[in-house]
Amino acid sequence: MGAYKSELISNTDFKKFDGVLRQVISGTKNQREELAAYLKEKYTNKECVYGIHVSNSALMTCMIDNRLGEHFHFVDAADGGYAIAALQMKEQIKSADL
Repeated sequence: MGAYKSELISNTDFKKFDGVLRQVISGTKNQREELAAYLKEKYTNKECVYGIHVSNSALMTCMIDNRLGEHFHFVDAADGGYAIAALQMKEQIKSADL
């Protein structure tokens, strides 16, 4: 793996700042359906709320302070991603008795 690709991976945002996990995941349709079924079961059992947004592309934004390692990347779906998934999650929160 090239040096920049290694840096790109290590500088990609993955931290939870507010206790909420946000992820962009690449997978097959079957994997996505299995994940959605798992999350739906957890929601039904009042163990979590979640939002999913399906996209066929991603967008990476890079914030650079110094090109020699002081930068980080935000990854999201190119067509709404986290914002669209958040709408589903907020609807679940409104209707959930957690």
